[in-house]
Amino acid sequence: MVRLRIDFPKNLATDELLRQERIPCVCKIAKEFEIFFAETVPGSSGVVSEWDRKELELRAVAGAGGQYTHHASGLITLKAVGSGVYEIIDLEVFYRSFGWCAILKNSEYAPPGEFWDEE
Repeated sequence: MVRLRIDFPKNLATDELLRQERIPCVCKIAKEFEIFFAETVPGSSGVVSEWDRKELELRAVAGAGGQYTHHASGLITLKAVGSGVYEIIDLEVFYRSFGWCAILKNSEYAPPGEFWDEE
């Protein structure tokens, strides 16, 4: 199970947000996989655990250069499983060249993307 470890503020606004699906976020991946909630919960970020880089890279294209191999806007659906721990139910990231790319669907890795023509 892919999980997000994060300490969201404890308030009504955050409680309401976590009941939503497809919450806007930003995914930044270097050695660690970080998810930021800059628009929805300013100042909140967490680290993803139990993820597989090879599986991720079949579904999201790495960028060239810079600090992060992946840096993209995303949509995430979470389910609380413990104090400050959330199961990632769905995760999509957006790329200019490919549109929305599904990483996780129903807590499982989505089918791999088709990014390049087979010529």
